[in-house]
Order: sequence, then structure tokens, then C-alpha cells
Amino acid sequence: MAYQTRSRKRVNALRRGPDGSAFQTCESCGVSVAVALVDMHECECDMKKGVKKMKAEKVEDVIWDAEKFKDQPRSEFRFFMESFMKDCDSQNFFEMDREGFKTWKNMSSEEKLYYQLKAKKVDDDHNEKLLKESEIQMYSYVDEEADSAEVGKFDKNIGSYENDTYDSDYDSDQEDDRLT
Repeated sequence: MAYQTRSRKRVNALRRGPDGSAFQTCESCGVSVAVALVDMHECECDMKKGVKKMKAEKVEDVIWDAEKFKDQPRSEFRFFMESFMKDCDSQNFFEMDREGFKTWKNMSSEEKLYYQLKAKKVDDDHNEKLLKESEIQMYSYVDEEADSAEVGKFDKNIGSYENDTYDSDYDSDQEDDRLT
């Protein structure tokens, strides 16, 4: 057995520009692009010319229900901070936040009672709305398992199966005779 001669693999040389360089400048945008990738190059100018913006159709403005966000449950601290921010003279948010937290920490339980009651009222109203919403969804239940149009076509006694009762006088021997 003789070894076969190995043929050499051909390697394609890199493509070069007219000046011998591996890069070529684009005529329209002036960017230096590899010669091998020139055919895939897309200029920014071409992209701007080719892309046309679609005019958006006017959609009715979405009106957010203010009650959805206004009446969401919040903590008593949040109610306190909202009122504190209105009354505070400082322009720096971090200072206001720090002062508000210190004030809240040093407040007595009688002073916090107003904010606790306010938070409880909003929380109860929110829970009541959720309960009403869930009741509406329960009552608007739609039977998704609609009967096919061919239900009564083949089995004429389809309604009578519901009222059938088990016949205790049925003899199991008769069933064995029928099966054989």
C-alpha cells in the first residue's frame, strides 16, 4: 500500500483594494470599510434616504381613571410624608425625607392616630372596590364549553340520561349472556 500524494488546499488570498490596501473608503459616506465587506456596507446616508417614517394614526387619548391611583392603599407614613412635603420649606428632597423620617420616629401614638385612621379608611375603600369588582366578574361568567351543533343529531335521548336512576333489579347474569 502506497500513500497517496497529498494535494495542497487552495487558499484564497484576501481581496485588496486598487491601491493594495485591505480597506477602501466609501464614496458616499467616506467611512473606511474592509474590502471583503464592501458589498455588505450600508451607508448612513442611504439608510436615512431609504427609511420612511410611517405616520401614526391618531388614537384616542387614554384617560386614566384618577380614582384607580388616588384610592390605592398606602401606609400611614406615606400620608404623613405627603403632608410633610407640602409644609416643608427645604428644596432638597433628601433633606426633606430625612427630616420627615426623624419627625415620624419622634411622634407619639396620639399624633400618628390621624394618619392611621386616614390610611385605614383608604384601605377599606380599596378592599370594598376590589370586592365589588370580583363580584361583577363572578356574575359575568360565561360558559366557555358551548354545546356543539351536532349534539342532538345522533343521540336523540341526550336529555333523558340526567334523570335515569340505577335499576337495582337488574340481573348481572343477563349482562353476561348478552356479551357472549
